[in-house]
Amino acid sequence: MLRPANKEELYNLRHASLRNVIERIFGILKRRFRILLLPPEYALDIQARIPSALSVIHNFITIHDPGESEPDEADEADVGFGAGDTGVAAAELGAGGPGAQGDAGNLRDNIAEAMWVDYQRIRGEREVAMEDSADTPSVSDEGE
Repeated sequence: MLRPANKEELYNLRHASLRNVIERIFGILKRRFRILLLPPEYALDIQARIPSALSVIHNFITIHDPGESEPDEADEADVGFGAGDTGVAAAELGAGGPGAQGDAGNLRDNIAEAMWVDYQRIRGEREVAMEDSADTPSVSDEGE
């Protein structure tokens, strides 16, 4: 597997992975709650709360009535995004305000930079650990 060469590649890799998880979560919710298949008839602030509320209900059912789970859903992880998660990203990104695109770009760049620094630190720690384990003689080496 190729490692990301820079912060942009790392960000894109993690962004794509997160998107896959979110799409899987919505697939689970759509199978269980048909309301998500219908055109929205609610105000936007209500629509933003529906996925979180359905996630809570899904997790409750999964925990308290495991027999109610759909057969193809039994091995899926809990949905797991909380009630306060909706709308936060849009507010942090400055959506809708003047200069919103610039604010979003700056936030994305800051996140990518922080991820890259953390990634480099962890890679360095793992390389040191690998070198240390290579320097330590194994049981079979001692008898030679």
